Amino acid sequence: MISVVLLALLAAQTPEQFFERKVAPILTKRCLPCHNRELNNAGLSFQDTATLRRVVVPGKPDESRLTETLRHEGQVQMPPGPPLPKKEIEVLREWVRRGAVFGTPLK
Repeated sequence: MISVVLLALLAAQTPEQFFERKVAPILTKRCLPCHNRELNNAGLSFQDTATLRRVVVPGKPDESRLTETLRHEGQVQMPPGPPLPKKEIEVLREWVRRGAVFGTPLK
């Protein structure tokens, strides 16, 4: 579970700042190498918010395919290999819980 201190620090940021500082680095490192405009694996590009919305239900991390696949709970498990560290998954869950607001598009 996310610590109280971490939640307090995260809450002090605007949704866009949270995306830029916490979420974008995780998505860029862990997802973008395969899910970009060029490769578009599984028809999903993390550079295109419209296609990303297919796997994210803003405000509902437990109903979002993104969090399900990252936690290796369903039939599709991403990334291949071991799941992301729990801290990274919790940041992404918090982002979805807050409404999955995007900042600058990923590059």
